[in-house]
Amino acid sequence: MEIRRFFVNPSDINGNTVTLSGDEFYHMTKVLRYKEGYKAVILANDGIELHSTVTSIGKDTATLTIDERKVVDVKNAKVTLYAGLLKNNKLDFVVQKGVELGVDVIVPFISQNTAETKFNLDRAKKIALESAKQCGSVYLSKVEDLTDYDTMLGDFTSFDKVIFAYEDEKQTRIADAVEGGKNVAIIVGPEGGFTPLEVQKAKENGAEIVTLGRRILRAETASIVSLTLALDALHELDYEH
Repeated sequence: MEIRRFFVNPSDINGNTVTLSGDEFYHMTKVLRYKEGYKAVILANDGIELHSTVTSIGKDTATLTIDERKVVDVKNAKVTLYAGLLKNNKLDFVVQKGVELGVDVIVPFISQNTAETKFNLDRAKKIALESAKQCGSVYLSKVEDLTDYDTMLGDFTSFDKVIFAYEDEKQTRIADAVEGGKNVAIIVGPEGGFTPLEVQKAKENGAEIVTLGRRILRAETASIVSLTLALDALHELDYEH
């Protein structure tokens, strides 16, 4: 039987014992039909795989015993993607691929040229969870609720690098802008892009405006390209740091 992966909170781990509850418990017991003695990999978003055995299954929780701990992935930089809300559920693609790449947080936002207004946070979280499991990630990217442009600008002080992708920038590359960053924000707009006033406000709030190259990219593509370039420059795609 394939050994499945389940995410828990750090508080669900007590010594060598793991308690699984909520949606992950339901998935383990009702969907996958796990029984006592089955093996599982438990993940607590710390880069460590906990290879475990199910020891008991109750009405609402399952208990597992940790057999082995394996350090798989150590992050040296945190990356948050602020992605403009997209039409026709295209943000689903951004969430899925962002998780595969290893983004830490995804925050959708509404700006002047955003055509969409609705965002289903529960749906996005499920996509993130499924993607993390499918690609064997030891980290579960956090998806936050929809925010507005001015609130996003206020968040900039939380980061040591804020990278703002803009089609009219011709010189500054992401690799140069993120150098030395440990807590990086990447801003990518919706289908209609940003207004000159929005770009000016971003600059005034500490963002560095960057180019993604000479080709025009779709908004969802721009998010993934930005993440890839930034993570590569931060050495977060390397095998060793």
